Amino acid sequence: MALAAALDAEACEIYSDVEGVYSADPRVVPEAARLAELSYEEMQELAEAGARVLNAQAVEFAKERGIVIYARSSHGGPGETVVRKDPPRAPGRVVGIASETSLVVLTTRAGRSDGLAGLVDILDARQVDGKQLLFQEWPGMGGAASLVLSLENIHAFPELKAALKKRLGADLELREGVGAISAIGAGINATFTNLRRFLAAVAGMGAPLFGLSTSSFRITALVEERHVPEAVRRLHAELVARAEPTAPGV
Repeated sequence: MALAAALDAEACEIYSDVEGVYSADPRVVPEAARLAELSYEEMQELAEAGARVLNAQAVEFAKERGIVIYARSSHGGPGETVVRKDPPRAPGRVVGIASETSLVVLTTRAGRSDGLAGLVDILDARQVDGKQLLFQEWPGMGGAASLVLSLENIHAFPELKAALKKRLGADLELREGVGAISAIGAGINATFTNLRRFLAAVAGMGAPLFGLSTSSFRITALVEERHVPEAVRRLHAELVARAEPTAPGV
């Protein structure tokens, strides 16, 4: 992408082993469909939520320069996904489901150990990036901060865990074996319709939620990682497959 920008290119072709970006991982959801077009923001959210066809930072770079991305297969074939600004689509539509496993949720209570600052200090010193940070404080009750980490981006996790426990002690709670499932789409939370359907699908499989977060492009739930494949299939069936297909499957 940097080369495309240096050449002042209007478009960049990126080749991988699949024909573009799919509405879910075809290895998990065999009926997943190739997405004909995505906005930069939708592609970034998919990438950050676990889809691996394109890198989120590369998409951000293309967005800043207005470079159209063509995601194609290195094995040939007519299929592709075009990533560009504001592709025509009805707002509020879920375009895809992405997922991650091998996540850890850290929760610390602010107070005598200054939990939030202590947590950030240790992670920053070890160059560990968090995926989601949430802090809340209630009058007279203190506050709590939670952070999601990916084990894929952490070296020597046992040493990090020991350092956190030494610094934060009883103020630290750590949950391992966590997975994340995300529904992506521009305007996905303009109403509560998608969120209600999302929650009903997860509740229907008996998977307790460890956490939930939303943005204008995303709904993400944290569950036990053993529930992730089934949750992806259920959410794809409920939120994507019932909508008008964006492109025929290949």
